[in-house]
Amino acid sequence: MTSISKSTKIWKNVDRDIFLETIKPRARPAILKGLISHWPAVAKGRDSAAALAEYIRGFYNGVPAPLFEGAPEINGRFAYKADLSGFNFESKRAPLNELLDWLIAHLDAPNPSAKYAGSLSLATYIPDFAKENSALGLIPAPSVIQSIWIGNRTCIAPHYDNPENLACVVAGRRRFTLFPIEQMKNLYIGPPDMTPAGQIVSLVDTRAPDLEKFPLYAEAAAAGEIAELEPGDALYIPSLWWHGVESLSPFGALVNYWWRDVPDYFAPPMHTLLHALLSLKDLPPQQRAAWKSVFDHLIFEMNGDPLAHLPEKARGAYGGLTPEIADYVRTYLARSLTR
Repeated sequence: MTSISKSTKIWKNVDRDIFLETIKPRARPAILKGLISHWPAVAKGRDSAAALAEYIRGFYNGVPAPLFEGAPEINGRFAYKADLSGFNFESKRAPLNELLDWLIAHLDAPNPSAKYAGSLSLATYIPDFAKENSALGLIPAPSVIQSIWIGNRTCIAPHYDNPENLACVVAGRRRFTLFPIEQMKNLYIGPPDMTPAGQIVSLVDTRAPDLEKFPLYAEAAAAGEIAELEPGDALYIPSLWWHGVESLSPFGALVNYWWRDVPDYFAPPMHTLLHALLSLKDLPPQQRAAWKSVFDHLIFEMNGDPLAHLPEKARGAYGGLTPEIADYVRTYLARSLTR
């Protein structure tokens, strides 16, 4: 078994200035100790799981929610079937109260099914929850996605997200296993076109990695780190950091904040990856290498500003993205992709 020895750095008494000026520029995960310990929801969870469930139930508007369930045999790990023909869990839409009732009824069950409601939009399902429980003051973005996760002992496979992420533990203990994006080559990704929740995931069970099947994972583990969180703690996960999430308690709740550091008119980089499948990936090797040089020069600016010798008015779309230029590029791409 390969264990990860490094622990994520802990920061105490974090305010907006410390977060923006010291923590965020490091571009590394950071535990923000006790950041949301003042939330009423955290206090309810400390009273009891039943008290928190009732508190959440008071905000719920009845909209059917996506619920996920795995048999006891999966040991909480939501992943693929052994032959990669599908997933080892089922999903459905049902009232959130159904999950809350089940979780409370099975708090002491020795080997229950694994169940959770994942990435529920606060605005869609419990819209007034954020009026009493919010960490928006820390986040430097006008557009933020706020969501909640509720479940029992579950294990979500390592994956990465494009947005910045602030994960706030409301109830139950959580363990995050984190890797920099450079370790993607050592994490043995699953089928990119068939993912559990839209993001590429690792096939490695980080709780008990099989190094005979996944030998390169040892390199990922050497570069990884572990973040252990208690109720009231938060974890900052920079964009594109791989993270697996374990809920270690029979009743857990976590609130996520996702945001991007660019205006909304910027397209997701995943769109570029998909365009590359159409235009670059299967080119002859020498042509692919040549296009890499073009991208390195014009996009990644490996040689400095490639247009420094041009006046600003002559730089066109390559001189910097504006809402108008973004609209022009989208229109051009839409026309060019129509066969």
